[in-house]
Amino acid sequence: MKKRILTAVVAVVAFAGVHAQSGLTSEEMAVRNLQRAIELTDGIFDKMFTVSGGKLAFYYNATTGKASDIVSVWEYTSALEATNSVLEGLTALKESQPEIYEANYDRYVKRFNDLYRGLQYYRGKYTDSKPLISYTGPNAWANVYGVHRANSMGGANVQGIENVYDDQMWIIRELLRAYKVTGVENYLNMAENLAAYVLDGWDCNLKADGTEYGGITWGPGYTSKHSCSNGPLISPLVWLSEIYSEGERADADVTYYALDKDGRRYEVTKKKGEYYLDFARKVFDWQYNTLLDSGTGVFWDAAWASTGDITYREIDGVKYRVHLDVGGGGGDKWTYNTGVMLSGAADLYRVTGEQTYLLKLKNMSLRAHGNFSRVVRADGVRYTQMLYAKNNSTGCNGTPWFNDVLERGYIAGAEFVETMKGYVEEEQKCLDYAYDNHQIDGFMPIDLINGWNDSDASNPEENKIHVMYALSRASEYGMMVKYQAGLTGIKGVEAEKKN
Repeated sequence: MKKRILTAVVAVVAFAGVHAQSGLTSEEMAVRNLQRAIELTDGIFDKMFTVSGGKLAFYYNATTGKASDIVSVWEYTSALEATNSVLEGLTALKESQPEIYEANYDRYVKRFNDLYRGLQYYRGKYTDSKPLISYTGPNAWANVYGVHRANSMGGANVQGIENVYDDQMWIIRELLRAYKVTGVENYLNMAENLAAYVLDGWDCNLKADGTEYGGITWGPGYTSKHSCSNGPLISPLVWLSEIYSEGERADADVTYYALDKDGRRYEVTKKKGEYYLDFARKVFDWQYNTLLDSGTGVFWDAAWASTGDITYREIDGVKYRVHLDVGGGGGDKWTYNTGVMLSGAADLYRVTGEQTYLLKLKNMSLRAHGNFSRVVRADGVRYTQMLYAKNNSTGCNGTPWFNDVLERGYIAGAEFVETMKGYVEEEQKCLDYAYDNHQIDGFMPIDLINGWNDSDASNPEENKIHVMYALSRASEYGMMVKYQAGLTGIKGVEAEKKN
């Protein structure tokens, strides 16, 4: 198949510019990226995913050829992500590369469905007899996801700290991506159910001035409010607002709970398109105003409550969770916490056209690149690589998956901010170097330029390749397909064919 695909590349349109580092046109780059995304993803799934039972291994040992341990739901979402990235790439090249599309689309749709079935082993629920008591009172929630895998579908423990809101947000994101490329309504329905669940974690208690305190806690069992339990929801909320702002869906309503000045809940009904966009704005503003470190221009990990205890009050026989004050941001500055804000700003600007989001996107991306990248050299060539470990002088941190999320933000913003195109091309260059020079058994290292070290693959005794890190590389290649396709003008070619 590889030879056939490469032959097809030569025959496609040649109207795009040539990339200096590769000598390929943008369309040729798009096809090559897709080929590599498929190759890497297929290899990882062959070695680490069991279709029957839907189990994803945590580690792979390239020396022994054995996979080990079972992932938590967070790592599992990276398999959904990589699959969706390939599906989006296939869809982007459907018209110009029909052979590649026809050879892979259906099997990747099936793969996502297999993964979705496996996801149900992490599913649990709150019941009327044992509800979740949130800021809006006691509520039963079906089909939410716990941290750990159960032995049966739907049997996962989701009580207390056994589920966190950020895990649900990553799932929402991937369900919506899958819905957009497959049209499967159940993915949309389940995404909305989870969106309602995590928005129920929004602190809707009112300040003295009548405004909400805001912010979503890390999970029902936590008092801290994290970047990772807020920022990842912004883009999915924008996508939902788009889905419910067109055609027959534009008439759809949603009813939700809010609190009055006395702390009692009451029902509010809005058009779904308006509701989701309003919440996207609110979540973005809360994180930007609360967790942005003005010194570095990137985002703190979290804000912690002054007390460690969740407290409740009862009004008219109804029990509610009480607001706890949190201080300013603190902790480390992880690449992904800035990445989700870049994506969120890009999506909000794309939908609203409001200049404030564009200005923030420009400023955040510039500061992110300055904080999270470093220059390295290999074979006499200069590379700008994302940080993949803690930098002691700045406290900035990255892992391959965290950096994958930052790259998503760069790709989302490149449509609007010229400098962000350069950041995307830098990562492309680093990925290609690692692909060409450092692969082991179809896996790529944490350090794209310097390669493997004793802690990740070259030492047989420590040879545990992290599945989430491996999948992030495959996903990045998949995301690069849409980026390169946009540069070539493929969208314009497809539009002409439809007219």
